[in-house]
Amino acid sequence: MKSSTDFLPRLPQSFLLIGPPGSGKTTVSLQLPKPFILDCDQNLNGPVKFLRDSKKLTSDSKWFYDCPAFNADGTPCPRDQQWDRAITLLTEACSSADVDTVVISSLTSFIELAFIQTYKMTGKKLGDYKKTIDPKFEFEQWGAFGSIMRQTIFWLKSSGKRLCVEAHMTVDKEELSGALTNFLAIPGNLKHTLSGWFEEVWLLDVTVTGVPPNQKVDRRIITAPDNKSKHLGLKSAAQLGTSFPADMVNVLQALQK
Repeated sequence: MKSSTDFLPRLPQSFLLIGPPGSGKTTVSLQLPKPFILDCDQNLNGPVKFLRDSKKLTSDSKWFYDCPAFNADGTPCPRDQQWDRAITLLTEACSSADVDTVVISSLTSFIELAFIQTYKMTGKKLGDYKKTIDPKFEFEQWGAFGSIMRQTIFWLKSSGKRLCVEAHMTVDKEELSGALTNFLAIPGNLKHTLSGWFEEVWLLDVTVTGVPPNQKVDRRIITAPDNKSKHLGLKSAAQLGTSFPADMVNVLQALQK
C-alpha cells in the first residue's frame, strides 16, 4: 500500500478528442509530443498540410504513422486481418523509444476493426460486401466487443506512452424534452462509459465568421460541458480551463517534453 506522500501529480497521459469531421482532432494530435498516428481513416493529408503551411510542423518534427488497411510491404491487408495488423502497429509504437504519444485516428474506424475481431472470437462469419452483410450483433457479441475495447484501451494506457484517441460525435433528440444532445458516436453502452477512461476529454469547436477573403476561423478546445454536451464527459485533469484556443496545445507539448 502506497502512502499519500508518495503521490506526485503529473501532466495528463490520456486524451479523448471529440468533434465532427474537420474540427481539428488530428491537427491537435500531431502537435502532441512525438506521436505515432494509427491512421484508420487514411485522412492525414489535410492536417499535415495545414500544420506545415502554418510552420507548426517542420522537417525537424518527429512523428510517425501507419495504416492497418495495408501490410508492411504496401499491399492491401485483408479485412479479417486488419485488427491483428492494428495491434501489431500499436505494439511497435509502444515499444519504440522514438514515440511518446500513441494516437488512434479515428475511434469510429478502429471500432469497425474491433467488430471484425469480435466476429472472429465468437465464431461468426463476416459478410463479403457483395452478396451478404455482416451478421447482426447479439448479446454475446456485445459483451465480447466491450471486453475487447476495454482491454485494448487500458493496455495502451499502461504502456508508458501518452494515449490520444480521436472520436466523432452524433446529435440525438431526447425523447422527453426534445432537446438536441451530443453523444459519442459509438455503438452500444460504450458511449456512456468511454469518457471515464481518459484524464482529458476535449470537445473541438470551430466557429467561422465573415466571408472570403476576410473570413476568420476560430478553433477552440472546450473542457466543460453545456446542456447540449452533458453526456460527452468533458473534463481536464490538468485544469487547463473551460475553454482555450486549440493552438494552446503547443504550450502543453512544451511542458511535457
